[in-house]
Amino acid sequence: MSRFYEASLILVLLLCCCPIPTNGIKLEGTISTFDNFYFLARFCFRPNNGKATFTFNYRRENVGGLIPTYNSLLMYYDGEKQWDAAYKTDLTCDEKVALLVSQNDTDQLAELKQTEELYCEQEDNTVPVISCTSYIGFQNSKARWWYFAISNCINPNGVTTMDYTVELTNGESFWTKHVSADEIGILETQIGFIGILIYLLALTARVSVVLAKKQFYHTSFKIYTVSVVFRFLATVATCTSRILIHHTGFEYKPIEYVGKGLCVLSDTCFILLLILLSKGWTVVKGRISTQGTVILSASITFYLLAQIIALLWEAYMFDPGQVLYEYESAPGFSVMVTLVLMWIWFTSCTFNTLKNYQDKKTFYCYFYFAYTFWFLAKPIVVLLASFYLDDSYRERAVDIVLNTNTFLAFSVFLVLTRPSNANKLFPFNVKTTQIGISVTSDRVVDAPAVFHPDRADMFKATGTVVGGRRDAYSVGFSSVLSNAQGIEMDQVAASESHDSFTGPSSHL
Repeated sequence: MSRFYEASLILVLLLCCCPIPTNGIKLEGTISTFDNFYFLARFCFRPNNGKATFTFNYRRENVGGLIPTYNSLLMYYDGEKQWDAAYKTDLTCDEKVALLVSQNDTDQLAELKQTEELYCEQEDNTVPVISCTSYIGFQNSKARWWYFAISNCINPNGVTTMDYTVELTNGESFWTKHVSADEIGILETQIGFIGILIYLLALTARVSVVLAKKQFYHTSFKIYTVSVVFRFLATVATCTSRILIHHTGFEYKPIEYVGKGLCVLSDTCFILLLILLSKGWTVVKGRISTQGTVILSASITFYLLAQIIALLWEAYMFDPGQVLYEYESAPGFSVMVTLVLMWIWFTSCTFNTLKNYQDKKTFYCYFYFAYTFWFLAKPIVVLLASFYLDDSYRERAVDIVLNTNTFLAFSVFLVLTRPSNANKLFPFNVKTTQIGISVTSDRVVDAPAVFHPDRADMFKATGTVVGGRRDAYSVGFSSVLSNAQGIEMDQVAASESHDSFTGPSSHL
């Protein structure tokens, strides 16, 4: 696990230190391009409540020293005949502008010079520096995406170099002002989820103490704890990023991607835990074979790399003019495919374990169906959202569903591992001190287990291993168990010749 922690730390440091491009709600910068058409920003405005405030400063250029050229602000709404037809298509600059004129959308076209509708100042006729400051209100009948672009179709050198400040808002409330309409409500959801995770962490700590006292605090439960901690830290980072956006209007990408990176680590730990349990580790066997360990390491590494590649693609290659949602991209799709492949492997491991250990059928039935839902919920929700949910609601809806799915997955695991006499599904049958207790050769021989979480003290085992096999093994049970079961010593030795633990006796 130490190597995993080192990899986790490296991932977080990379996400903190690498410069990440920002596409915020409040934009400041300089346009310098040889293209005649430049994408500036996008924003989803609420009905009858949107406003764009902007300031542009640029030096006017003359074509051939005679004809003055002006930059223009273009505003497209989402649709096949507007933005989809204009952005990254074979249309010329004039044809892209004509899309607005031909549809009588001349109010979506503003030439950046002095007009009745637009306030611009020209500082000096000999050195023509133009400064424009104004705002535009958006009266939509529903929440709608708008795209802003700058054009200069006459200038052969492209859009004239220009400094800009743009602020896009939805009303004046703290909860909505600097938030795109598709993300309104996510901060409140994240804050609520932080409260839930704090409660889960408290329960996890309490269960950990009880399991440690009963010597059932296995590495599997420790992996679960690490997953919950990573998820809590990820949610705190995400909330911090969103609070800063709500307050200032600027996006803080490093904090946001630290949160996403920690979320990836949480999911990876949880998938590792589920695969290990599906193989019966700490439930019916005390170790995984060397071949199984290699395959498991390779698979988890593959999943982690797929997630990291998707994060890096979103950070450095994500085109906000084309992609509204992270899972619309090829890396996002590959993550969903990888998750489904991990579920298929999870299914195979679970059925193989059930085939060999029928006494754990009840536990594995609950375990399998609960976490099949967890594995498949994300791909199914993303798929349905991509085809059936409006773009202006998709981000918020998917975030709520996936957070709820995570909470249920963590809660189910706590219920299954609750160390109570009433918990008939308690999975752990072996104490932490009984795994590989006696070794005099390269082979580890596991101790038998006939346990219940509240009656673990009724079992004691001692033995020796000679030449890789058990030469003699004496077992001491309580008098109650001895009389009730009448287990002969040769039957115990035969059951111990396997590399796995038997399930709890039906007599307990």
